[in-house]
Amino acid sequence: MKISIIGGGSAYTPGLIEGLLKIRDEVPFTELCLMDIDGEKLGIVGEIVRKMAARDLPQVRVSTTVDRIEAIAGSAFILCQIRVGGLAGRVLDEKIPLKYGVIGQETVGPGGFAMALRTLPEMYSIARDIKEHAPEAWLINYSNPSGMVAAMLAKYTDIKAVSICDVPIGVQHFIANLLKVPRHKVKLDYVGLNHLGWFRRIFVDGRDIMPQIREMAGTVDVMAMLPSDDEKTAEESAMIVRIFNKLGIIPSPYLQYYYLGRECLERQMQAEKTRGEVVQGIEKELLAHFAEVARGDDIRLWKSRGGQWHSELMVSVLSAIYNDKSEEFVVNVLNNGAVPGMADDACVEIPCLVDKRGVRPLQVERPDTDMLGLMQLVAAYEKLTVEAAMEQSYAKALLALNLNPLVPSLEVAEKILDDYLEAHGGLIVLKK
Repeated sequence: MKISIIGGGSAYTPGLIEGLLKIRDEVPFTELCLMDIDGEKLGIVGEIVRKMAARDLPQVRVSTTVDRIEAIAGSAFILCQIRVGGLAGRVLDEKIPLKYGVIGQETVGPGGFAMALRTLPEMYSIARDIKEHAPEAWLINYSNPSGMVAAMLAKYTDIKAVSICDVPIGVQHFIANLLKVPRHKVKLDYVGLNHLGWFRRIFVDGRDIMPQIREMAGTVDVMAMLPSDDEKTAEESAMIVRIFNKLGIIPSPYLQYYYLGRECLERQMQAEKTRGEVVQGIEKELLAHFAEVARGDDIRLWKSRGGQWHSELMVSVLSAIYNDKSEEFVVNVLNNGAVPGMADDACVEIPCLVDKRGVRPLQVERPDTDMLGLMQLVAAYEKLTVEAAMEQSYAKALLALNLNPLVPSLEVAEKILDDYLEAHGGLIVLKK
């Protein structure tokens, strides 16, 4: 049984492998194949992974390749975590909108739009390769923008696929730690789109504990509970607390860009580096660390970039499919009536049951008017963006970007779009 990771040179991969090794009793895989187009990164990460497997599961074969077909062929599960254009592309996505006084963010606003235009055609190519070389395989996608990837795969392909995001499980972990209970006891009444959602109620042992959380928010120093060395998490959490104290509902961290857009923009304009530039530095340090550990004798010395929820969610979904668990996860899925008020073909992020048949959305309560209005607007923008990417249509791309609520005018949208086309070269293909 072969499991392949496309984007296997990622700094997240050792953490993902650690998660896979832990579920070996549930999922009896015999080969792990890492594939990446960056041979240097693949070599460094691959050596770490080989030593991890040799220590814990010497019977499991670890292979590396730069050939995607070789990785896909014969796989039972294909885990995908690609970033088309790399971190350099992310930096462009963030910097170009800032020229025009618009938020520059990886997956939200113009940055997420540009990422989608690069990623969706590549994910479609991956899906075609899976259809030809491993038609029974499951694709578990973590590549962003996860919601638009899910919509594209559902509408343009017929492979078995599920697209995930670790924001809901991250909040679930935080609440569990806050209340000192196991994560599986915390149930979420969550509704939204990918990177645009609300935790309306939180249940522990069947009891809604949101009133308790509201009370704690006023008496407990939530910020003191966060890792002191994680500046990004601290900033996001501060914004979440600000919104929660005003609205009484727990927002996805990415809702700060809609609710506190001016404040977020001011912070970005004053920052010395974009988040992408910061991550470039983090990745460089991590790869150097990986290389040093790989040359040594004690593989336990490796340190992750974080992403424990990324690993936990991906391997848990894999095990739920393989073992037919019918387990509940928050994932991205076409609505088909699950969220009242949303179009059937809108891609929503809601609780679903996952088993060997795939993903089955659970019915949720109709969102409040303010939530539903924002969801409908962003879903329309996402639908147009997917169509623009798949049809290579400049006209639809411009319509989509102009519709995005973070873009202030049609002319600004046009300037940003044209700048993206010039900066990204052949990675974004649109026809006028």
